Amino acid sequence: MGKLERSLDFILNLFGFIASALLVLMMLATVLKVVLRALFNHGILGIDQISGTMMVYITFLGAAWVLRRDGHVAVDIVTSNLRPTTQRVVMFVSSLIGSAVCFVITYFATKAVILSLQRGIVVAAELEIPRAVNLIVIPIGCFLLGVEFLRRAARFYRGEAVFSDTPRLEA
Repeated sequence: MGKLERSLDFILNLFGFIASALLVLMMLATVLKVVLRALFNHGILGIDQISGTMMVYITFLGAAWVLRRDGHVAVDIVTSNLRPTTQRVVMFVSSLIGSAVCFVITYFATKAVILSLQRGIVVAAELEIPRAVNLIVIPIGCFLLGVEFLRRAARFYRGEAVFSDTPRLEA
């Protein structure tokens, strides 16, 4: 494994850890808000808004980490019944398509972040947070997800990734 791949794995692990920590923090903040509302009839201002932002961060920071571990939801009703070679080709092509989609989203999300920063757009809610804070994680996460899709495609191309545990119907 090259230095670049190790660095990418470190970044994905770091982002996965941050996403996990945000999930726990969001849960604790929500519980605290409910307890304060129940006991003192007064919650914490902005928890719902911050939780929404955390959900976006959790999604985009953790997506590439989950893909690397093949943890995304897959509907394998078609691929599970294919021969291993055909299955590999289908997964290779689908990984390339996934990568292309992620890079297109990265491009447009980056444009949206830059535009939001240039215009100084803020989210009009309980807390006035710059919209770019909510958006910045999208191009970062999609870029890493696109790279991980390329790595996955390379593994399928080289024959390193197969679905040996997927049940197949024998003809």
